[in-house]
Amino acid sequence: MKHKLLLFMLSFVMAAGAMAQRYVVTGTAVESRSKNAVDFATAVLLRSDSTAVTAATTDENGMFRFEPKEAGKYIVKLSYVGFKPLTRNVELTAESDSVGLGTLLLTSNDKVLGSATVTATASRVEQKGDTTMFSASAYRVPAGSTLESLVKQLPGVEVSDDGTIKWNGKTVQEFLINGKDFFKGDTKTAMKNLPTELVSKIKAYDKKSDYTEQTGIDDGEETTVLDISTKRELNESWVSNLDVAYGNHDRYSTRFFGTRFTDKTRVSTFASLNNTNDMGFGGPRGFGGGGGGLTATKRVGVDFSWENGKQKREAGRLELGGFALYSHTGTDALSTTNSETFLTSGSNSSFGNSSSFSGSHSTSVMSRLRLEWSPDSMTNINFRPSYSYSESRNSGSSRSATFNSNPYDLDGMVSPLDSIFASNYAERNPELAAIMVNTNNRLSMGDSKSHNVSANLNLVRRLSSNGRNVSLRASGGYTKSESHSYAISNIAYNPASGQTNSYLNQYSTTPGRNYNVSARLGYVEPLGKNWFAEARYQYSYKYNKSDRSRYNLNELDTTDFPGLSDYDASFGSTDESVRPSLGSLPTSDEILNMVRDENNSQYATYKYTDHTATLGIRYNSSAVRFNAGVDFNPEHTKMAYNRPSQVDTVVTRNVFNVSPSVRLRYNFSKTNRLEIRYRGSSSQPSMTDLLAVVDNSNPLSISMGNPGLKPSWNNSLRINYNGYNADRQQGMMLGVDATQTKNSISNRMVYDAKTGVSYFRPENISGNWDGRGMFMFNSAIGKQKLFNINTFTSVSYQNAVGYVSTKPNDLTVTEQTYEGYSKVFEQAASQKNTTKTLGVDENLNLSYRSTWFDVGLLGKLNYQHARASVQQNANMDTWNFAYGANANVNLSFGLSFSTDIRMSSRRGYSDASMNTNELLWNAQIAQSFLKNKAATLSIQFYDILQQQSNVSRMISATQRTDSWNNAINSYFMVHFIYKLNIFPGGSSKKGDDKTDRPGPPDMRGPGGMPMRPMGGPGGRF
Repeated sequence: MKHKLLLFMLSFVMAAGAMAQRYVVTGTAVESRSKNAVDFATAVLLRSDSTAVTAATTDENGMFRFEPKEAGKYIVKLSYVGFKPLTRNVELTAESDSVGLGTLLLTSNDKVLGSATVTATASRVEQKGDTTMFSASAYRVPAGSTLESLVKQLPGVEVSDDGTIKWNGKTVQEFLINGKDFFKGDTKTAMKNLPTELVSKIKAYDKKSDYTEQTGIDDGEETTVLDISTKRELNESWVSNLDVAYGNHDRYSTRFFGTRFTDKTRVSTFASLNNTNDMGFGGPRGFGGGGGGLTATKRVGVDFSWENGKQKREAGRLELGGFALYSHTGTDALSTTNSETFLTSGSNSSFGNSSSFSGSHSTSVMSRLRLEWSPDSMTNINFRPSYSYSESRNSGSSRSATFNSNPYDLDGMVSPLDSIFASNYAERNPELAAIMVNTNNRLSMGDSKSHNVSANLNLVRRLSSNGRNVSLRASGGYTKSESHSYAISNIAYNPASGQTNSYLNQYSTTPGRNYNVSARLGYVEPLGKNWFAEARYQYSYKYNKSDRSRYNLNELDTTDFPGLSDYDASFGSTDESVRPSLGSLPTSDEILNMVRDENNSQYATYKYTDHTATLGIRYNSSAVRFNAGVDFNPEHTKMAYNRPSQVDTVVTRNVFNVSPSVRLRYNFSKTNRLEIRYRGSSSQPSMTDLLAVVDNSNPLSISMGNPGLKPSWNNSLRINYNGYNADRQQGMMLGVDATQTKNSISNRMVYDAKTGVSYFRPENISGNWDGRGMFMFNSAIGKQKLFNINTFTSVSYQNAVGYVSTKPNDLTVTEQTYEGYSKVFEQAASQKNTTKTLGVDENLNLSYRSTWFDVGLLGKLNYQHARASVQQNANMDTWNFAYGANANVNLSFGLSFSTDIRMSSRRGYSDASMNTNELLWNAQIAQSFLKNKAATLSIQFYDILQQQSNVSRMISATQRTDSWNNAINSYFMVHFIYKLNIFPGGSSKKGDDKTDRPGPPDMRGPGGMPMRPMGGPGGRF
C-alpha cells in the first residue's frame, strides 16, 4: 500500500511538473560599434513558417524575453531604426526548454547620398512603453550650458527654485547615466555639472526595484528617475571641460568636469567653486524669483561604474559602482516677512512683521558603493554600503513684532519694524504703539555634527524560469549626532497688557544616537499563466536615544546663587553692558547645571519593533500589469521619557496598521498606456505628542501634548494616461492625483490678543483633501516639423481645515502646568476654519528652429482663488503671469548669440508693493576659437534691466504669509571655456566630437547647434 501511495505521489508530481513546464528564449541587443545596449529595439518570435507568435521591446539593458507555450522550432527577429535586421534560429524541446542567445550585435544601416546624410527633424517627445523620451537635439540651449538648462525645457518637467525636479507631478529622485547610478540620491550634481553636449536623449520613467530587475516580476516599488543617454560616438573617449569665470560684484565661478565611457566602465569627476547661487541661464526661474540668500559653494566628487561584460542573470556577472562627494557651502540670507493669522469670526486677525539675517557654513562628506554579483544564472546578490559625515555652524539675528491690526493701514507707514524699534517710538507714533502687542529682538547661533553608516543587502534566488523565487533583504544603520544652540531674546509687551518684559539667555545641547536593523523574507509562487502570488514577512527594530538639556543662563545671579564669581553672576545682570556675549558659558558644568531648565529639558529612549506581513497577487503580461496587496503591520513601541519637573515615565504602545494597495497598468499599444494607483495607509501620532507635558521655553509660543490623539488614515489615488503618435510627433499626457486624510493631526492654536502669546496643542481634524488634474500636449507642426507647440495645464483644488481660537481676555494662566494650560483650550472660543483654494497653472510654448536660428514664445499663468469659511479677510485672488520670447543664433565661424526676455507680473496681493511688473532680460554672446573650436569666450548678462525681485506668498487654513528674500539678480560674467576630448587610439581632438559615423558635414550639438566647449553660464558648466 505504501509503495502504491508513493508511486501515485511520484506520478502526480511528474505530471504537475510537465503541466507547469515553461519555455524561455532570452537575448540582449547591443550596437556593434559602441557595444552599448540598444533599448526599445523590436524583438519578434516567429514560427518556422514565419507566422508571428509574440513580440517584445528590449529594456534599458537591451534585454528581451519570450515565454512560448510549446516546444518547437522558432525564429527570433531583432530590428531597430537605423540598424540592419538580425535573425536567429532556435529550437525548444522538453530537454532544452531554455535558450539564451546572449549578445546580439546590431550593425548600422546608414544610407549616405553623396557627402550628406538624409536626416529627419528630431522628435521632441516620444512615448515607448513606460518611458517618455526627449531628444536632446530637439532643444536649443546657450553655448556651454549644463543639463539644468536642457531639463527646464522638457514638456511635463517642472524645476522649482530650490532645485526640486518634478515630472508629471512626481518628484525625480535620481539621475542615471546610460542606466547606471550617477551620484545616487543627489540630483543637483548632474543638473549643475553634466554638459549638455554629452547628451543624446533623456528618458523619464519609474525605475523598477532591484528585486524586479533581478526576477522580472514587478513588485510595485519604483523610483522616478531621469536617465541620461550619452552620445554613442563618445564611447571609449575621454571628455573634459574647464570653465573659469569672473563678473562684477566679485562674482566668480570655476568648474571642471571630466568623464570616460567604455562598454564596461564609466568614470566621472567634477570640481566646482562659485558664489553665484548656481543660477542657470535661459528659461524662466519661476514666479517666486531666485531668492534664498547669497551662497558660496565648493564641491568635488568622483563617480564610477564597472562591469565584467557579462549580461544580467548570466553566471559570473559582476558589477561595481559608487561615488564620493565633498561639499562646503556658506550662505548669507536676509528676509522680511509679513503675515496674517486668522482668528475667530468677529475678531481681528493678528498681524506679524519680521526681518532676519542668518549666516551658515556647512561641510559634508558622503560615499556610497554598490556591488552586484550573480554567482550563477539563478542567483543575484546586491550590496550597498554608505557613509556620511556632516557638520554645520550658524548665526543670526532677527526683529519681530506682533500687531492686533494691519500696521500698513496707518497713514504714511513704510516700515513698521523700523518704527516700533526706534527709540521713544510711543511718542513718535502713538497710533502704532496702540496696536503693538509685543516685540522680540533676538540673537542666535549654533553648531551640529552627525555621522551615519548604513548598508543594504538584497539576495534573490530564482527557483525556476516561470517566476518562482525566494528573496532576502537585510539592512542596518547607525547614526550619532550632537548639536548646540545659543539664543538671547529681549521680549517687550504692550504696557496695557500688564505682562512683564523678559530677557532670556538660553543654551541647549542635544546629543543623539540611533540604530536600526531589518530583515525581509519573500516568496513568489506562479499560479498559472501570468499570475503570481506573493508572501513577505519583514522584521524591523529601531533604537533612538534623544536627549535635550536646556539652560536658562539669565537666571545666574548672586541673589539666587550666593558665592558666584563676578563673571558667572554677570549672566543674570540687569546691566546689558556687563552681560557676556552670545555663545559664552559659565566657568564650570557644576554652575551650568544650577540653571538647568527642569521644565523644558527632556531625556527619551525609544525602542521600536515592527512586524510586517504582506500578501499580494500580481498579473504580468505584455498588455496588462496588475498588482494588489495588503500590508498587515503590528507595531510595538516602548519609550522611557523623563522631563524632570513634569513627568518620569515608561510608555508602551501597541498598534495594528493595515495598508491596502492596488496598481493597474494597461498598454493599449507600445506608445499608449493607462495607469491607476491607489494606496491607503495609517499613521500614528508621535509618542511625545501623546504625553501630558508642556514646553514653554519660548514664552511667545507655548506647546502641549495631547494624550487623546487618534491615528490618521490617508487615501491617495493617481491616474495617468500617456500617448504618442510617432508619425505626427505628438505626445499627450493626462493625469489626476487626489489625497484625503481622516483624523489628520493639526496644531490647534489659541491666541492671546493682549500679549500675543500663542498656545498650541495637536488635535485630530477631518476634512483635509486635495486634488490635481494635469494635461500635457506636445506636437510638431508643418511638413518639415520645424515648428513645435507645447502646453502643460494644471488645475488643483485644496480643502484645508484647521482650528482658529481666541483666548478669553479674563482668563489668566496662574499655574504653569499641563492642567493650567489646558484651561486655555477648554475655555477658548474655537471655530473650525475651512480654506478652499483653487489653483490654475498654464505653461504654453511655441518654437521654431532652423539649422542656424531658433526662436521661442512663452506664456505662463498661475491663478490662486482662496475662500475661508470663518475669516473673510483670508480670501484672495492672486494672478502671476509671464510672457516673453527667447532666441539663439549660431553662425558658421563660431559666433553665437542667445537671449531671453520676459515680462513677469503679479496682481491681487494685499501689499501693494508686491503687485509689480518685472521685465527680465538675459543675454549671452559667445565666440569659439582655436583648432576645432576648442576654446570659447562668452559674456553673460543677467537681469540687464535690474527688475528682478524675490517675493512669494503662502496660505493655509490659519495663516497667510508674504516673504521677500535676498538673492543674486543683476550681474554679468565673462567665461573662458576649454574642452579637450581624447578618442580611441590616443588621438587628441580639442573641442571636436566628430567621428567616422555618417552625419552632417558639421557635427551638431543639442538642437542642431555646432558643438562647442561645455561650460555653464552663471557659474555652471
